[in-house]
Amino acid sequence: MRDLTVDYGQHRALDNLSLDIQSGDLVGVIGPNGAGKTSFIRALCGRLKLQGEININGKDLKVGTDRRQHIALVPQDIGLYPHLTAQENLDVIGRLLGLKDKHAIAAALEAVEMGQHAKLRISEMSGGMKRRINVAAAILTDPSLIIFDEPTAGVDAPARDTVHRLARKLADDGKAVILITHELEQAEAVCDKVLVLCGGKRLAYDAPSEILENSFLGQREVMVRYSRPPAVNVFDAMKPFAFKQGELPTIWIALTNANEVSFVSAFMTALNGADDLVREISVRRPGLTALMHRIEKTGQLSL
Repeated sequence: MRDLTVDYGQHRALDNLSLDIQSGDLVGVIGPNGAGKTSFIRALCGRLKLQGEININGKDLKVGTDRRQHIALVPQDIGLYPHLTAQENLDVIGRLLGLKDKHAIAAALEAVEMGQHAKLRISEMSGGMKRRINVAAAILTDPSLIIFDEPTAGVDAPARDTVHRLARKLADDGKAVILITHELEQAEAVCDKVLVLCGGKRLAYDAPSEILENSFLGQREVMVRYSRPPAVNVFDAMKPFAFKQGELPTIWIALTNANEVSFVSAFMTALNGADDLVREISVRRPGLTALMHRIEKTGQLSL
């Protein structure tokens, strides 16, 4: 992709985005709301007007080019007929796609490890199994690039893990895979590279470990979990350490350049008798979740 630019009237949703993705890469795309993720996917799928170039395997995908042989989109919602079996669903979708290869359905089912469930109705499947068939429907045309568009939004943990394992498997099988996700810890664990978008611009594109090291420069994240939300005296003790509330009122997080042992020791001393409220203190390297909080507040990777 070269210099992809998308405008909606006066609003620039995607700003001169250039990117190279190799076969076998699993690329996570993250960013705050309004970062340009949806415009990025719609641009790749040829669903809107754009400036710039998209080239896959030497073929220039100009606006209006049929991309079904090159790109597959796995949507957030299950796009299957519940009263039909897995094989019947893929047969219907294959006909709509004009599929000629008689072996494509069996190959797609095997690729998502569902060959033995071909005769099972969708309504009788678990959430994770439905997700697998949803992916099988997308890859019937054996595309080079597979896009997962927030496929784990609103699903339970087993189904989420199934999708991420499947995305990883497809990449390991030689496909280029893009994963749009809010599951930041999962993205950090399974993705080869991460594209960070903000305001339509590319902030970073690299391995998660490289992005985090360059952004936090050796800082450590200290998490304190209390048995109940802190009272006024505990708030006062926390102020010099710049703690911020986490996902719950009992969880507080701070970043430090200091030695973590010294930081924790100084903090426990500052609590001055209120340390019995502390259930847990942990120290770790900041992850993509910490990075996203920073981007949402500052629009930047580093302070």
